Amino acid sequence: MYNIEESKERIAKVLESFKIGHSDFTVTPGPTVTLFEFYPQIGVRMSKISNLKNEFASALRTAGVRVIAPTATGTVGIEVPNTERQNVSIMEMLYSDEYMNTDMDLPLCIGRRVDNSIFMVDLATMPHLLVAGATGMGKSVGLNVIITSLLRKKSPDELKLVLVDPKQVELSVYDAIEKPYLAHLAGYSPICTEPTEAKETLDAVIRLMESRYTMLKEKGVRNIKEYNAIVDDKLPYYVVIIDEYGDLILQSPKEMEVAICRIAQKARAVGIHMIISTQRPDAKIVTGSIKANFPTRIAFRTTTGTDSRVILDRIGAERLTGKGDMLYFAGGDTTRVQCAYISTEEVTEMCEDMKEEYDDCEATLLPDRLAFVKQEDEEDEWYRRFKQLGGSITNWR
Repeated sequence: MYNIEESKERIAKVLESFKIGHSDFTVTPGPTVTLFEFYPQIGVRMSKISNLKNEFASALRTAGVRVIAPTATGTVGIEVPNTERQNVSIMEMLYSDEYMNTDMDLPLCIGRRVDNSIFMVDLATMPHLLVAGATGMGKSVGLNVIITSLLRKKSPDELKLVLVDPKQVELSVYDAIEKPYLAHLAGYSPICTEPTEAKETLDAVIRLMESRYTMLKEKGVRNIKEYNAIVDDKLPYYVVIIDEYGDLILQSPKEMEVAICRIAQKARAVGIHMIISTQRPDAKIVTGSIKANFPTRIAFRTTTGTDSRVILDRIGAERLTGKGDMLYFAGGDTTRVQCAYISTEEVTEMCEDMKEEYDDCEATLLPDRLAFVKQEDEEDEWYRRFKQLGGSITNWR
């Protein structure tokens, strides 16, 4: 049985042995870790406390102790793993008042914080999300939780998904909702699995982005919310999800990164958002351009502190406990969250129900390359230049 008072006394003894004065000790039990907080005596260096993480771990007879010095409230926090992990149910979260009554445009109901409160964020304001971590630490389950929270809140008229799955098996369960939710190129599978298909699909998303900007310009508005407020035929949000984009970067590094970054730079205003995931958090995959365009990131447990720095620009992810334990970073402080769990069977059942409910929907096709250009006049200067550039929208300037 986890003894909070005993752990509190051991932490206090470590602080006293290093002559670190403290006051106002508080304890917050969470689903994965228990947070011990205190105010250090004025004059104590924060680095001195941070460097004691191994001493705290030894005194508490545990691994993975994480020291936050200081927290957002000016305290020092010590996160200690619980001996018994509490599972966070996805269904409990989806039926919570916070999720049911939210006014977020694209709510992501991800998990629970250390204080057991529900952690929910809006993808529309991020505006793009990078998910990374070592193999088997919960990335695939996390993506399923994110997709589920979007599908349960938004109808096919409000949301379309563009799925790219180089591993071919992680997102295949969503084949069932091809007609209502999945957007793809004509003649291609609903879920892209090949690098060539992925490149063509991202080019199509760029064409969609450019055409939407033209629509906004004609109406004299600046973003999708203003546009939908004045028209009857409202535009749906598009969410592009790439599972293991590292494979795509390694096979076509320049072209793929340019396409991803171009969408990330411009697509927010027209309601197109990206979520990319990788199990290879190294500098060749998570480049400076990727990090600049994906300010919001989720780090599951990493193998080393170096990998944590690549994702979050700081250490800490290497001391997570795994199994959905994650750090959420949005440009400031990190938030520790226990990601909810959803099984493959639950995802399959949800997709089958949605397929039956929206059986009369038509397939959503992304704009084809030839349909995007002026085909009436083969001699048109715009069209001839487009063909000279190989018909690739990423080459067009």
